Amino acid sequence: MMNSIEFKVGLFVAICLGLVAAMSFQVNNDPSITGRAKNYDAVLTDASGLVKDSNVKMAGIPVGVISSIDLKDGKALVHMKLRGNLPLTKSAEVELKPNGILGDKYLEVRPGDPKDEALPDGAVIYNVKDKGSFDAVLNQVGKIANDVGEITLTLKKATTGNGDEESPIGRILRNIEDITGDLREIADNKKDKIQETIDHVHAVAKSIDEFVNDSSEDGFKTNWKKMAKSLGKVDSILTNVDDITGKVNSGKGTLGKLVNDETTVEELNHAISGVNNMLDSASKFQVDLDYHSEILGGGPFTKSYVGINIQPGPDRFYLLQVVDDPKGSFDRTDTSQTVNGGAPTVSSTSNVYHNKLKLSAEFGKNIYDLTIRAGIIENSGGVGIDYSFFNKKLKISAEAFNFSRTEGVDVRAFAKYRFYSVFYAIMGGDDIFNSKGNSFTGTGAAGFIGAGLDFTNDDLKLLLTKVPF
Repeated sequence: MMNSIEFKVGLFVAICLGLVAAMSFQVNNDPSITGRAKNYDAVLTDASGLVKDSNVKMAGIPVGVISSIDLKDGKALVHMKLRGNLPLTKSAEVELKPNGILGDKYLEVRPGDPKDEALPDGAVIYNVKDKGSFDAVLNQVGKIANDVGEITLTLKKATTGNGDEESPIGRILRNIEDITGDLREIADNKKDKIQETIDHVHAVAKSIDEFVNDSSEDGFKTNWKKMAKSLGKVDSILTNVDDITGKVNSGKGTLGKLVNDETTVEELNHAISGVNNMLDSASKFQVDLDYHSEILGGGPFTKSYVGINIQPGPDRFYLLQVVDDPKGSFDRTDTSQTVNGGAPTVSSTSNVYHNKLKLSAEFGKNIYDLTIRAGIIENSGGVGIDYSFFNKKLKISAEAFNFSRTEGVDVRAFAKYRFYSVFYAIMGGDDIFNSKGNSFTGTGAAGFIGAGLDFTNDDLKLLLTKVPF
């Protein structure tokens, strides 16, 4: 039976069908036939040249086919079947490319940035590009031909008959025609003046020629020779300058050592740096001059202060002050009267105060708006504290000194308010914890009020610029 003609014919047909099937699998780029595929969509404004089962390529290699093309919202929705192992991300692109000059096209897929998120199955690729196809080229050629035709028509209108006043080229040609006509009219009517102008130009050229070729003592040629000799001297001077610069470059002489000797340069830089540091320190050094007087309550007492505040840095200062204290020292006189040699019946006591100069020398430390002071306050050891408000316009202060006094420690509390530039007002209490004395006689606690002046470096510079010399 196997040797029968029917069996042989059937076997031949089966082999042929197998070959056809194998060739179909080989030619067909549909990835769903041989393995797992993914579906993606792309929206095109023009899908002409694309048909179902057209190839989809990546880097020129077929990776899928177009499964169908639908119309959606006036645009072409292209459904694609691609290999499941393609690394497509959300930045993937689809490009419409021509497959020849006959008008057929295919889709080129680019995977996108691998750092982006992966594109899921069934997603839409929105990045679509359309390279110049043959149809697009023909459209562009048609537009260019139309433009050339319009330009040719415009030129024809502008160069025939009376011209064309409506187009820019026609107006330009008309203006050129008018200008040439005016020039012709000028040439016809001003021939004599034109000839006269030519004669003047000829005369000027002749004068220049005579001036250049003048060989007299004061002529151009003689002076030119003298100038050439001077240029020779200039060349000699430049040679000397070149020799000097060569010696400087080689380190000869004082200037050469200064330029080339690193030790000399370092010493000079060190000296300059020291001068700069000194000048910089001086520019940061601030000095305040202060004077104020206080009227003490209880009697005609006036207390005056003259001080200098030296501030080498923003966080510290040194205060030197001379104080004229009206109750600095006093003489006490006791009187009594007796009647007929008996016991005193009338007695009186008087205190006569004398001003006394006192000295204060303090060191202060600034901590933001808080200031702490310590040192000698009015001839005795003491401490003080200040706090500033309203951008340093108002300052509240307290100071304690003279701790060994029999009446107890001397405490002053006061407030200073700067109301205009260098002027300020002051008020407070003096010896506020002394209850043993009498404020009217000047021996006890008393309030005071006063005013003063405070000059800084900048204020002094401003005053010096106003002083006539």
